[in-house]
Amino acid sequence: MKKILAFTLVSALMTGCGGGSNGGDQDSNSLGNDSGSGSSQDSNGSSSGSGQATVLEGTWRKPCGPVSGQEHHDIVTFTSTGNTFTSSIENYIDASCTTPYAEAPNPTASGTFTLGDNVVLGDGVTATEHDSHITQSNGAPFIIDDYNIIYIQDDTLYIGEGEAETPEQRPTTLDYSRPYYRVN
Repeated sequence: MKKILAFTLVSALMTGCGGGSNGGDQDSNSLGNDSGSGSSQDSNGSSSGSGQATVLEGTWRKPCGPVSGQEHHDIVTFTSTGNTFTSSIENYIDASCTTPYAEAPNPTASGTFTLGDNVVLGDGVTATEHDSHITQSNGAPFIIDDYNIIYIQDDTLYIGEGEAETPEQRPTTLDYSRPYYRVN
C-alpha cells in the first residue's frame, strides 16, 4: 500500500501539460535562491522550516488528464503554506473528469518540504531541488520522503520526471506533459 500511495502522490506531483522550455526565462523563475521570494533560506538555499512563504505559496492545480500507466484520469490539487503542503487527487474514469472512478480512492496527503539548491538541467533550465516529507495520508500517519526538482515559469509549475526515494535518485529532467497552474 505504501508503494501504491507513494507512486500516486509522487506521480501527482510529477506529471505535467504542454511543450518543453528553452530556459530563456530563468531569471524570473529562480526558486531556491530568490531573495525576493519571501522564503527564509539557509546558506544552501533550503527553507528554514519557519513557515514563511515560499515561491510555492498558494494553490496549484493540474487539470484533468490521463494518469501515466493507468486507464483513468485525475485532477490534482497541491496547496502550500510556508513549508507545509497538502495534496488531493480526484480520480475519474472519463477523459472529461465528470464520472468519478468508484474503485479508486481520492487520496489526500500532507507534510513538509524544503527548497534546496538550483540545478542546471541538460535543456538549460535552472530548476530547484524540492525535498518533501509526507507525514499524513488520508488522515492517518504516514512517512515517506521524496526527492524531486521543480521549475516555475510565470504561473506554471513543472515537476521532475520520475521517482526518487533518495537524493542520489533525484530526477534530472522535467516532465512538461501536464504541469500545475497557479490557482491563487
